[in-house]
Amino acid sequence: MRTNIKSFLLCLPLLFACGAEETVVEEKASAAITSVSLNKEQIQSAGITEGKPVKQLIGLTIYANGTIEVPPQNKTVISVPFGGFVKSLEVLDGMYVKTGQKLISIEHPELIQLQQDYLEVIGNIEYLEAEYERQKSLVQQDAGSMKAMQLAKSQYTAATAKKSGLKAKLDMAGVNMKQLNAGNLQRYISIDSPFDGVVTKVAVNVGAYADPMEHLLEIIDLEHAHAEVTAFEKDIKHLKIGQKVNLKFSDEDKMIEASIFLIGKEIGKDRTVKVHCHLNKENSSIAPGAYFKASIYTGASERFCIPSEAIVEMNGKNVVFFSEKESGNLTTYSPEEVTITAIESGNSAIEFKNPTRTYDNTLVLHGAYDIMSAILIQGEE
Repeated sequence: MRTNIKSFLLCLPLLFACGAEETVVEEKASAAITSVSLNKEQIQSAGITEGKPVKQLIGLTIYANGTIEVPPQNKTVISVPFGGFVKSLEVLDGMYVKTGQKLISIEHPELIQLQQDYLEVIGNIEYLEAEYERQKSLVQQDAGSMKAMQLAKSQYTAATAKKSGLKAKLDMAGVNMKQLNAGNLQRYISIDSPFDGVVTKVAVNVGAYADPMEHLLEIIDLEHAHAEVTAFEKDIKHLKIGQKVNLKFSDEDKMIEASIFLIGKEIGKDRTVKVHCHLNKENSSIAPGAYFKASIYTGASERFCIPSEAIVEMNGKNVVFFSEKESGNLTTYSPEEVTITAIESGNSAIEFKNPTRTYDNTLVLHGAYDIMSAILIQGEE
């Protein structure tokens, strides 16, 4: 076959230049050449043969793209509930932190006022409790008025409620209550890391004012990163929980193995479904958002197949050639894009991009490279 191809390629310039009716039909110079017409002699010389795709058992591998994501429960946004000025920033973007490690400190007069109000309530509540007990005792002895006892009770209850409210606010602000109960007011409030992770998206500077609930920075736990594969709707029927997935990153030579954990039920506007995959081994070096190409082997199934040599790459697309008889003894060959769904033992399972094509149509099974070469040579003339 190699001898035939070489002979055919050597003959092509002569055949195209002869000007006879059996020669290739010239395309317009202004248009891109995407087809070629060959005569019977050229077709025989190149060994071009045609046939229909044959249904056979072949291992089906689904190819898709995706990104590394982190579950919501392993991602947290750091903010301040009461606002304040950033006194210090202890971390940088990309820095690893431990649980309880100081991230940022905030100062604001409102925080000091809250602590002051809390201590005043603590100091007053003891008196109000004692007054309430005294009035209750007088009523029991018929020596006091019910109104005075109810007033004392109301004042004591209100102070207790205020104490609880202030304590809740101070807890939210991260105030050390043990120090505060000892009478030590804290000018700076420290915000600590809630878990081990990596700092991302630092959006604050020292000296800046941090509004309440503003996202100052984010911490993610890389040990629980997972692969989010975007699969096409037509491939979902072949996917099952537990199937093996190989991930190939642009900056990695080796494959990383994962397994399908969840298959989304919602089909997006682009006719794709999210497939959640767990890495077989935790890999903290993989950054969230990293892009990868995934290959999912779904097992053997019956598919329409053609010899792999019938498929060539033109302009970055996988194409096959269809023929059309012309006047005289000329046959025109035109490429059409196909999708390769599986490759095994020299055969490829295909799907046509052109919706009008069916598997009953004949196409070129042998000699596709010769046809492509003829198109390229014709385009250079």
